[in-house]
Amino acid sequence: MTKPTLRERLRKKELVLGSWVTLAHPAIAEILCAAGFDWLAVDLEHSVITIGEAEELIRVIELAGTTPLVRLTSNDANLIKRIMDAGAHGIIVPMINTAQDADRAVAAVAGPFPPT
Repeated sequence: MTKPTLRERLRKKELVLGSWVTLAHPAIAEILCAAGFDWLAVDLEHSVITIGEAEELIRVIELAGTTPLVRLTSNDANLIKRIMDAGAHGIIVPMINTAQDADRAVAAVAGPFPPT
């Protein structure tokens, strides 16, 4: 039997626990995964973690069976695409202040939505 995804668990309103990764050393991600967190967010906004280091952290987190998320530095479609291509299961986009901001972020991940 496969483990339910973070999305499935959230839809069922189950409690999920996570933490933030602000240092690029893979051992830190491994320790946090071993602690039993359901998700880990690699923080690009308030750290010096590079895209390459984020990719390595995403790989380590995913291999440990934990959901890798990434908080971005901005709502930038190119950055969103690069992080999703690196294997993130989801993104956290800072400074979403309008519906249009949210639509831009979602469109970068999933493609444009029809106008409402």
